[in-house]
Amino acid sequence: MHEGPHAARRYQFVARGVAEALVAVGAGSTYRDAALVARERAKRLRAGPGGELRFSRHGSLVMDWVEVFAPVVFKAYRPTAWPTTGSLLLDDLPFRVRNPQTGRHRIAFRIFAAMGYERGRAKLWRLEAFTSKSQPDWEAFLGALSGAPPRVVCDNDHGLTNAVGARFPDAELYLCEWHLRHALERLMGKLRTEEPQHQEAIDELLPDVEAAFTGPSFWAPFLERCHVAGIPRVSEWLNSTGRIVADQFNRRGPRASRPADMPLSTSPLDGFINPIRAAIGPRAYGLKNRERTNRMLMLMQLHANHHDDVHAYTHLIREWLQGNQGRPGVDRRAVADTRGAPSLR
Repeated sequence: MHEGPHAARRYQFVARGVAEALVAVGAGSTYRDAALVARERAKRLRAGPGGELRFSRHGSLVMDWVEVFAPVVFKAYRPTAWPTTGSLLLDDLPFRVRNPQTGRHRIAFRIFAAMGYERGRAKLWRLEAFTSKSQPDWEAFLGALSGAPPRVVCDNDHGLTNAVGARFPDAELYLCEWHLRHALERLMGKLRTEEPQHQEAIDELLPDVEAAFTGPSFWAPFLERCHVAGIPRVSEWLNSTGRIVADQFNRRGPRASRPADMPLSTSPLDGFINPIRAAIGPRAYGLKNRERTNRMLMLMQLHANHHDDVHAYTHLIREWLQGNQGRPGVDRRAVADTRGAPSLR
């Protein structure tokens, strides 16, 4: 049966080989490793000066495929609107690179991630790379899809919370309890060094922070003990951010009656983004083009949602080629930054 062109015109690799490479990249493989496998399977090894076959791990081959074909396979699964039930979980992954001149590390870019629930099951809804986590960046991320979720769970970051309020004014905002607890523990650890006069009191309070966040019956006595300890900066935190914690205790309801799609923290999102962090972290320095990185993230999103299938990718690529007289609809390396001005730096 006719299934469309087996290969794009003037391409040396068939659509199935391209699909296998896209699946590998989505699973965390580097461009170089995926290109090596593609060349070996297709027996497209370059000949050396003496005619002998040489292995090549140059990653531009697969990098070009990601640029051209990632949007093609992603289109069939692309979400067009935010979830209308359950919670939307938001977080960002910062990636640091080393400055060769100063030797210091700095955050080069961040990957924004959103997880929602579809028929009660968790799903990675959206990924996109940005150079900062400002309110305009978060608004651009949230404004890319239509609709609004009924509930948002995120960190207590001003840029993020302000963007949620601007884009989803009717959504319930629930601050991640893990981040709130970690912020209090981090503050106490800092004060333990900076204000040694409070070291003994902090040592008594720190072991009880985790238990205090389990509910109001533990939070109230912990709050009283903190104020009695007389640590001004801790009391200031409790009188401001601590009020949010108390308010959320009243809103979250008993654990037994709370549905699975109403988590108290962003931790369910970690299962999706931790593999992405592990895959991108060692090669973050090489990712400098924002649009190409976003197209790679499309494949990682498909992998996270178990939509990456070689047969499905091959069918989508052949169908797309069939509609374009056997030619890709876009040129390779059309997504390029101005020389000396990478878009992810």
